[in-house]
Amino acid sequence: MLTNTVIDCFKKNVALNPNKQAVVDHDEIMTYSDLDYKSSKVAAYLQARNIGRGDLVLVQAERSIELIIALLAVIKRGAAYVPMDRRLPQKRKEYMAEQCAASLMLSTNRKDKTPLLSCEVVTIEEILKECCDMAFQPSNAHPEDAMYVIFTSGTTGKPKGVIIEHHSVLELMQQHNVNLEVTTFSRTVLMAAVGFDLCQSEIWSALIAGGSIYVLDEDSLLNGDDFLAFCVTNQITHAFVPTLKIYDVLNTRQPEGLKLQYIYTCGEKLHPVEVDHLSYTLVDCYGPTETTIFVTSKVVESKRLNRPASIGLPIGSCKIYILGEGLDELAVGEVGELCISGNCLARGYLGDPGLTAQRFVYAPLLGCRIYRSGDQARILSDGSIQFLGRIDGQIKVRGYRVELGEIESRLLKESEVNSVAVVVEDSGNQVDKRLVAFVVPRNQQHVDHLIAKLRRSLESDLPEYMLPEKYFCLEHLPFNSNGKVDKHALLEYLENAPAASLYLERFTDDYQKALASIWFQLLGHGNFWPEDKFFDVGGHSLKAAEMAKAISEHFHMKVSVRDIYENIVFRDLASVLYQRTDLKSAVSDNRVAGQFEKDVTLRDGFEVIGDLSCAQLTDPQNIFLTGATGFVGIHLLEQLLATSAAFIHCPVRCESPGAGLSRLQQVSERYKIIIRDDDWHRILVYTCNLPEPYLGMNEVSYFSLAETVDLVYHSASEVNFIMPYSYMKKTNIEGLREVIDFCTAGKVKPLMLMSTISIYSWGHRYTGKARAYEEDSIDENLPAIRADLGYVQSKWVMEKIADLAASKGLPLMTFRLGYATCHSQTGVSASYQWWGRFIKTCLSYNAVPDLQNMREGLTTVDYMVKTVAFISRKPPALGKKFNLCQSDSTNLGLKAFCERVGHYYGRALPVIPFKDWVALWETNIESPLYPLLGLFKEDMHEGESILELYQNNYSWDCSNVVRLLEDSGINESAFDKEVLGSYLGQL
Repeated sequence: MLTNTVIDCFKKNVALNPNKQAVVDHDEIMTYSDLDYKSSKVAAYLQARNIGRGDLVLVQAERSIELIIALLAVIKRGAAYVPMDRRLPQKRKEYMAEQCAASLMLSTNRKDKTPLLSCEVVTIEEILKECCDMAFQPSNAHPEDAMYVIFTSGTTGKPKGVIIEHHSVLELMQQHNVNLEVTTFSRTVLMAAVGFDLCQSEIWSALIAGGSIYVLDEDSLLNGDDFLAFCVTNQITHAFVPTLKIYDVLNTRQPEGLKLQYIYTCGEKLHPVEVDHLSYTLVDCYGPTETTIFVTSKVVESKRLNRPASIGLPIGSCKIYILGEGLDELAVGEVGELCISGNCLARGYLGDPGLTAQRFVYAPLLGCRIYRSGDQARILSDGSIQFLGRIDGQIKVRGYRVELGEIESRLLKESEVNSVAVVVEDSGNQVDKRLVAFVVPRNQQHVDHLIAKLRRSLESDLPEYMLPEKYFCLEHLPFNSNGKVDKHALLEYLENAPAASLYLERFTDDYQKALASIWFQLLGHGNFWPEDKFFDVGGHSLKAAEMAKAISEHFHMKVSVRDIYENIVFRDLASVLYQRTDLKSAVSDNRVAGQFEKDVTLRDGFEVIGDLSCAQLTDPQNIFLTGATGFVGIHLLEQLLATSAAFIHCPVRCESPGAGLSRLQQVSERYKIIIRDDDWHRILVYTCNLPEPYLGMNEVSYFSLAETVDLVYHSASEVNFIMPYSYMKKTNIEGLREVIDFCTAGKVKPLMLMSTISIYSWGHRYTGKARAYEEDSIDENLPAIRADLGYVQSKWVMEKIADLAASKGLPLMTFRLGYATCHSQTGVSASYQWWGRFIKTCLSYNAVPDLQNMREGLTTVDYMVKTVAFISRKPPALGKKFNLCQSDSTNLGLKAFCERVGHYYGRALPVIPFKDWVALWETNIESPLYPLLGLFKEDMHEGESILELYQNNYSWDCSNVVRLLEDSGINESAFDKEVLGSYLGQL
């Protein structure tokens, strides 16, 4: 069989090994025969649409089996595919569709059916399910036919499509397979983003060789441990890893059972790495999209050998030249432009003959067509090529190629912008490149809110990796002697702290100027004013932790992260620092002392009118569920759908009900929750903001819904271990008051309140009790609550307000949830949870802090929501409290949890003094716990941190839960090896 194209090689492998695994995506396995059949079915559909040679078909996808089916189908018809990442902004997708003049887009996800101009969108699932088998006549592609078009960043402000032909891909992949020994026995990984040309090598290398492709899940992209665990589980032999992520993989301890033979990397310049410890070979590749994925490669040697950095030698028939300005070949060692010739060259740019002629030129002295890469390089004495960087403004950010001119062109579309320049700030860290935009406003008097507006505007048009991280407003841009923007001067501006003079003049006294210098150092810019809030000018939780430390050191006083949150406006924080200069303790929030107790109130005139029907509990037809986008809330949504026939009404903070539903779908996917299509039809989403009057709805809709709903579950809550009570008040306190009002509007509706076991605080130090009972008054813990976290204070107030409403007749059940650690089956957990960060830190530093009997009420979320759903339908449960955590025999504290991890996985974690343990990581801003440093360092009471105060805490009585779960079949999930393995694998 002749093999002129990749499809010929694929057909050959179908004939040789029809039952061999071709693609594996989690539990879904597709053989070569299956893949051939399904792709032919889709190709027959394309044939019926008269799509064939010369046509372009858009393929909007994520990594999946359906992606590969779509690509095969398109080239079976002799057409060319245009891969499109489904996460791209809609405007960018529309531009690509317009450039391709495509009549059809294949989608791998039923949620991605938004029309693109006149381009019809059809999913692979629809075609396979609804289209009958049709006679399919293959339209054999020729080697010179276009195989695919990849869109890359363009200097004109628009992405440009690069047309790659069949012969280029086939030759590269065949040579690649020889070099890396890819065979029919190989198992490879599909890891690259769909719109990244490396994705093509991952797919076609395997299918040409007759190997198997394993689709990498999103979670295994996060870190080296997860990736290598994926490789062990699936016996992977070959993998591509982007340069951005390769350092993490190389620094990860190789697990037992690793069968990797080769990893190849590409995307950025690879800095020297240590490879002596690797059981596999690391190969570094280089190549622009215009020359078919990559054109050079080298086996990476140990950095101990101190070899000159290089990108290796050309692959196959590719030829590399280093040329001068006249396209004359330079001598060994001379620096010039890296130019490429051979069968690897693209046909050119889609619809842009001018740019094609500019970049793909005939070199008379060489006698061949070449591509001018715009990269600077030189040839070393051993014949290898040393890459030296870009000649123009085209750079790589996280493996994606970006034209700075495209970002500049987009910024210039804003009416308030007069001129702009975008540069790259490179700290020397291989993964720390930042895009920085310098903007000259049209009106220098109105720049305060310009940057925030520019950020929002660009987010709607550009991919995330093309968004500038920093903005500077200047009166004018610097120019060099050639009349061009002097970007070197802009980089010097970034490097030199004296640029502070541009912003320090806005601040009036020494305290403001000193604080401004700290903000400048942390934020990396001076685009802030005395009235600005920290989080509005680029701050985030990690920066807040760094700022608290920097202020403490500079002013010689103790400043906590909560102080930053409480005084978030620059002027307020500077004023507090001035007032407290002589104090050595943290700035206290005087407004909170005693205030939260005063907030235990209901709306004036609150009353409960009407009777409750028993059926509202036992057989509700309409349920109102808040917080459905949260970790507990989305699992509760799943359980309510499974245990009732009710419609579930979900208030979501969103622009539209459609956007809210999409958000729910994204959250369900993130937490691996499968909701059937029929059940999605029972979910009704409302655009709401709970603390607002009428829940942020219009009055008519509000009262209509209030008459419809039978039962209310309130799971929404602001969860934050740094923010003070004043930050929590609006969302948690005012939000609950509005929900309670909703429960009494129209007909009376029972309220199922999701509280927390933390409302007992560290009250044992005052009560002297060892056990907290469900019916105990939470007031006895008030002295501890007053010195606890703002979150705990807000939850105490919420429960007290609900009790006050119950005393006036509101039907109420209160579920004091333990710590929703993970799902017992999937192991998923919420990334924002502090416990996961805590365990990761213990594992990273191979030590556990000596905290005595520190209990968190660790519970699996599936047990939690099953219990809530079951008990909440029992009329006798009204008026009761439920401590919903594991019973004493299975309630693991910190030490027991870590001991169990060590026992199951043969990794004993030594216990060391608490302060010694904190000292291991407190100066490492990369530590998972660094943003929460205040929990471990701040003096909350008599010299102890909040973690220390929770030692020897209560055990919790769960009698009401146990009694009402009798004969339910619902059992606690023990943290056994299987559950812990799933959980730790997700961290």
